[in-house]
Amino acid sequence: MSFQGRVLCHFRRFVLLALGCLTGASVSAAERFTVSTIALPLPGGEVQAEVFEPRGDGPRPAVLVLHGAGGMLLDGPEMRRVSRQLAEAGNAVYLLHYFERTGTIFALDASMQKHFGDWLETVRETIAAIQKGRQASAPVGIYGYSLGAFLALAAASDNPQVGAVVEHAGGVWNGKMERIGKMPPVLMVHGKRDERVPFPKYAEPLLAVLKERGPTVMTKFFPEQGHGFTPGAMTVVRGTAAQFFRRHLRNR
Repeated sequence: MSFQGRVLCHFRRFVLLALGCLTGASVSAAERFTVSTIALPLPGGEVQAEVFEPRGDGPRPAVLVLHGAGGMLLDGPEMRRVSRQLAEAGNAVYLLHYFERTGTIFALDASMQKHFGDWLETVRETIAAIQKGRQASAPVGIYGYSLGAFLALAAASDNPQVGAVVEHAGGVWNGKMERIGKMPPVLMVHGKRDERVPFPKYAEPLLAVLKERGPTVMTKFFPEQGHGFTPGAMTVVRGTAAQFFRRHLRNR
């Protein structure tokens, strides 16, 4: 592992420990699910994922969580909170470090344009790897934030391996709506004051397209939120996402 990789590894451990102290992680929470890090042997190269797995036996839905342009460095803490709540709701959750495919820490506009295709392929490969590893063909859910939401929508298009998508502050990459085909149920989460992914430019046209190309579109729009949500708003988002996946993945 490179020096940069070792530094990031230590930083991740520090963040996990700090979050445990700040949130008062209890023994009872630890008893409900386990947290581990695995290396996914994907065709395009090995990528890590943090796995939040409910304790106990029996089949359970799998959900893939995708961070935004801030990477695990900046988006990691909130994406871990999302992953924990989805695991507590009975899902096997994979928080994917997809930036590892391109050696990215956080992404600017130029690097997103350059590497979007690489990351999309990583997401698609991961979905197949999750199904193979769990020896289950049931469709996987995806929760994506910002850049991760753009990837989630692209990965779900015409893909029967995806059973439901929660896209948070995303849209269709480069506005190319013709690339969106048949879609699974989608929950759209957006702040109407988002200046990074403006609501009129991304959410409004996406809603119209999804109504045409999918069986179910639900919306959770927040008039007072921007691109990054307040802790109170994120509490609502996490709970709504858990309910959405329970409704659309459990019966699959």
